[in-house]
Amino acid sequence: MKQDFIADLKPETAVHTTFLVHLKERKTANNGSAYLDLTFRDSSGVITAKIWDCDRFKLDFEVGDVVLVDGTVEEYRGTGQIRIRKIAKCAVEEFDLRDYLPRSKRDPEEMYALLVARLKQVPEGPLLALLLSVIEDPGIAEKYKLAPAATSYHHAYLGGLLEHVLSLVELGDKLCDHYEWLDRDLVLAGLVLHDLGKIEELNFAKGFTYTTRGQLLGHITIGLEILSEKIRLIPEFPPALRDKVEHLILAHHGKLEFGSPKEPMFPEALLVHYLDDLDSKLESMRAQFITDKNRVGDWTARNRALGRELLKPAATESAPIKSDSTSPAQQKADQQPKLYFRNGQEKS
Repeated sequence: MKQDFIADLKPETAVHTTFLVHLKERKTANNGSAYLDLTFRDSSGVITAKIWDCDRFKLDFEVGDVVLVDGTVEEYRGTGQIRIRKIAKCAVEEFDLRDYLPRSKRDPEEMYALLVARLKQVPEGPLLALLLSVIEDPGIAEKYKLAPAATSYHHAYLGGLLEHVLSLVELGDKLCDHYEWLDRDLVLAGLVLHDLGKIEELNFAKGFTYTTRGQLLGHITIGLEILSEKIRLIPEFPPALRDKVEHLILAHHGKLEFGSPKEPMFPEALLVHYLDDLDSKLESMRAQFITDKNRVGDWTARNRALGRELLKPAATESAPIKSDSTSPAQQKADQQPKLYFRNGQEKS
């Protein structure tokens, strides 16, 4: 069983533990010698590493392998980096992948049950039939519970997609309380289905990468294929409703240059886009703050997804973000979404 985790590593300390290889790139130093630029991960985070003069080493590992590393943690530009002395590939039977892939702190089965309960508040009809046919399909549900929402941008951990969707569903209900003229059930459908294709776009068995099909088609196209097959099995599904649900998926990136085949053309589609954009970017910021909590100075490292450095909460007079030291019971209470009922009552 893995003993030492990335979150516990400190500068100027020795390292003798295992990591999952997340990135691997051979480069050339200024003196002409070859070196290996690596990124390791485990369930607690990521860390970069270097193998200088790498031609002296037996490098029989690839991205997705687990390796045993001997080295030293050094500080580089305010963050930890491992200088490697020895590295060796581990046999598959020597490790449990759950130690190496980040995962949601929330139980996926509990999150899934909450989502199904919320869907069942939709009135009987073709939209409810569609949503349940998707989410309660055993083959889809198994992947939907485990999939990350992205490889690195936001909610990049096991269960991240489901956690992201639950957050969106709660936000969507609150916005529909404010904008009462919106179609709450259509908004819900868009929030639940918009990233459906990611269950096949992403490979999350050993690290988080794109499948070949995911690279070729993308999650929007894959999601529409899954949706079309489910709609085909529902007798007399209204064509106009089908067009709207498909548009919610097609337009959720908001702009053509951001990968949306269409831009939002009705209010519910616009809301789905902006909530998705908001939730993903705030989570990207939150994750950056946690990653750089020990970084010297008021600013984080550059967030590659957002293209900027971020001012740490501690550098302002605002309340700091919640630390991971919150008790499990309190975390569960804080994260519990509300369920909304047709009579306007609210139940937690």
